[in-house]
Amino acid sequence: MIITIFLKRYYFETIMNCKKSLFMGCWAAMAATAQAQITIDIDAQQRGPKVSPMLYGIFYEDINHAADGGIYAELIRNRSFEDGPRFGAPADMQGWATVAAEPSVLAARLIQDSKKTPLLNSAQHHALQLDVKASPAAPVSLINEGYWGINAVQGRTYRLSFWAKAPAYRGTVKAELRSADGKQVYAQQQVAVFAAAKKRGWTKYEATLTALDNDAQAQFALVFDGVGQVQLDMVSLFPPTFRNRENGMRPDLANMLWQLHPKFMRFPGGCFVEGQESPDNAFRWQRTIGPVEEREGHWNVNWGYRTTDGLGYHEYLQLAEDLVAKPLYVVNVGIWHGGQTPYDSIQPWIDECLNALEYANGPVSSKYGAMRAKNGHPEPFGIEYLEVGNENNQPDPRQQSDHYYERYEQFYNAIKAKYPDMKIIGNVVAWGDDNPKWGSSLPVDLLDEHYYRSPDWFADAFHKYDSYDRQGPKVYVGEYAVTNGYGTLGNMNAALGEAIYMMGMENNADVVELASYAPIFVNENDARWRPDMIRFSSSRAMGTPSYYVQQLMPQHLGTQVLKVQLTNPYKDKVVKQITPKQSRVGYGTWNTRATFQCDKEVDCMYGDWQIEGGMLHQTGHKDATRCIQKDVIDGDHYTCKFRCRKDEGAEGFIVIFNYVDDKNYCWVNLGGWTNSQHAIEQISNGGKLLTDSKRGRIEAGRWYDVTLQVAGDSVKVWLDNEQLFDTVLKRDHTKGIYSSATINDATGEIIVKVVNNDDAATTARISLKNFAPSEARVVRLAANDGMEENTLQQPTTIHPVEQQLSTADDHVMLTVPPYSLNIVTIKTDDYLFSKGISTANNETASTLISGKGPLYRRKIVGQEATTF
Repeated sequence: MIITIFLKRYYFETIMNCKKSLFMGCWAAMAATAQAQITIDIDAQQRGPKVSPMLYGIFYEDINHAADGGIYAELIRNRSFEDGPRFGAPADMQGWATVAAEPSVLAARLIQDSKKTPLLNSAQHHALQLDVKASPAAPVSLINEGYWGINAVQGRTYRLSFWAKAPAYRGTVKAELRSADGKQVYAQQQVAVFAAAKKRGWTKYEATLTALDNDAQAQFALVFDGVGQVQLDMVSLFPPTFRNRENGMRPDLANMLWQLHPKFMRFPGGCFVEGQESPDNAFRWQRTIGPVEEREGHWNVNWGYRTTDGLGYHEYLQLAEDLVAKPLYVVNVGIWHGGQTPYDSIQPWIDECLNALEYANGPVSSKYGAMRAKNGHPEPFGIEYLEVGNENNQPDPRQQSDHYYERYEQFYNAIKAKYPDMKIIGNVVAWGDDNPKWGSSLPVDLLDEHYYRSPDWFADAFHKYDSYDRQGPKVYVGEYAVTNGYGTLGNMNAALGEAIYMMGMENNADVVELASYAPIFVNENDARWRPDMIRFSSSRAMGTPSYYVQQLMPQHLGTQVLKVQLTNPYKDKVVKQITPKQSRVGYGTWNTRATFQCDKEVDCMYGDWQIEGGMLHQTGHKDATRCIQKDVIDGDHYTCKFRCRKDEGAEGFIVIFNYVDDKNYCWVNLGGWTNSQHAIEQISNGGKLLTDSKRGRIEAGRWYDVTLQVAGDSVKVWLDNEQLFDTVLKRDHTKGIYSSATINDATGEIIVKVVNNDDAATTARISLKNFAPSEARVVRLAANDGMEENTLQQPTTIHPVEQQLSTADDHVMLTVPPYSLNIVTIKTDDYLFSKGISTANNETASTLISGKGPLYRRKIVGQEATTF
């Protein structure tokens, strides 16, 4: 019996211990599971640097018809008859056409200034002369197509003006908005005084037209029904403008800028500041002010079209003021694309700069301040920031970079002597260097860094400014954007990379004082640069995902950085193979002609390819040509052999593998970088990543055997019998969760920014210390895929959405979708205590409570706090 009892007790205790162990193990497993989540730990009393109140602004440059045909609201193209097909070519009738049906006749030709035909003024080099033979029954028309169509909107009123001289014309003229085929008239107005002024010289005529229907591709017409000769110049048609400014801005585009709430506006460029070919082609501010008919205009050679300068220096300043943004002016240091004034002879450029500052800042008693007042703005505009040059400090003097520091010093001394409080911005290396430095002992307030890179570069730069010298000059990131891997118009991957970079700038607000994305605008009919954050036509406008990032980040910016501890147990937990299960191989070149032995059917994606007798020839010199075999390889283990020959050109040849589509593949670049090295590169979502490289070159006219062996993500390459590579494809370590936080001391809100640039959704716990959350909301920008984009036809595929969140005593839970920017604003009812103010400090508490609104709801009484 005793033995039996003992055994029962033993088995009972053993079982119970096992159960207890099992229970404890399960509890531990559950606890581990509960703890295995992304946490964002924030202590409201652990503060970082103060956030620059000027951090986010805009950079405007006349590129992609950003001014004429863009934000400048003028609807008539070639309004002063000065445009031509290219720089240096004679002017022609671009944008204009004549319509006449027999027996009527309308002959049009450009005329130049002469004693017989004097022009309107010295700024005008051409006018249009019309010889008219028409009647009321058979009128003739002078047509202007506008900038790829004139947007006629029902009920909208348009202001027409033109200058004319008609000493021998008998008849009337009507102004019309009508359809492109001329069959529908949307607006019509007779210019009644035209015939009565026949004996006068150049006379300005004005009228208004109100559209009766909608047509984004309407045209403007001057309709003649008489006989005689008419000379025309400065034909202008304006819709309503932003803030009703005369000679103003297109409202929808200007409002998209206003919605960014920029703290500053950098203008007028960019390369537009420098010009090209000659100093006269640079931006010369004094030629861009005053009545528009007295502005000569100039060729925007850098971007391939002529500008009226209707959007001139005064209008830039006025636009900045209307946007409630400080003007940041960029001046030319005597350098243009293709030449320069010697650095010891730049005083005229310095004088031009000082005169521009006097126009903007001087009293009305000064020469240029009086000119500003005459142009309708007696109060100073107040320029506080000035940049000396644009990208003029490259190590290669052939890249618009002659003796920059000597030029800078002369400008700096002259400006500071007259405007000692002016903040001066200097140029550093603008391309080819990820860590540019100021290579001079000269004083400088800010340094202008420019970065056009890939999404992964920007994500990897999250900590870029952590190591910057806190005692050195401040940084102005004057131009930055994803230009490699942005898709077609600008995708979500690009926007998220930029957002991560911006969070890094915010975290280092003691270093980065200013930042502006570039460029802003593109007319879809003349895209000279991509991507751009606002795309438009004559009637539509849309923002890319990057636009919404630029809109959301400054709208949710606190006054001081809070330290964030991000814990992500899922990072690197699942390793995804890069090599696809199905792919294709192919051939390519870079600025080189080459031949490949190929007996397969191929898809020639890009380049000048010819197939002849089992040979595949690339006969042109384009970059990144691609020709892909049609056969699909099943599996991620394969070996391929290629026979290749460089025929002529700067580099060698390329073997493509793991090809899925034109934005996702790998290649072996043999003889790349001007035939100096071999490399394996990965192209993912359009962005390029260097896997491995070594020195080497390819001889022209020689056949090479290339062997490629792929085993999952392991890649081996032989050139003839020499093994070049035995490597593993790289994973993008920049994918995952990023977070930053700031606190707004004016409202008592904590703002937490969370980016997920990966394809996996997750959940994050925002844990708060010394801050009791009472209310939380999230503004989210998310996409189904990183390649997703907005278009003019579907402009809101990706757009911000706001949601309420639930709060607990010390945390907020946040769902984080893939490919998303999440901005969480958290409020508290106990803001005084979140600031760490002692209840004993009644005076401090009372000061903070006074006049602060509903968030400040606690009153200090002795050692206790009561709500009132």
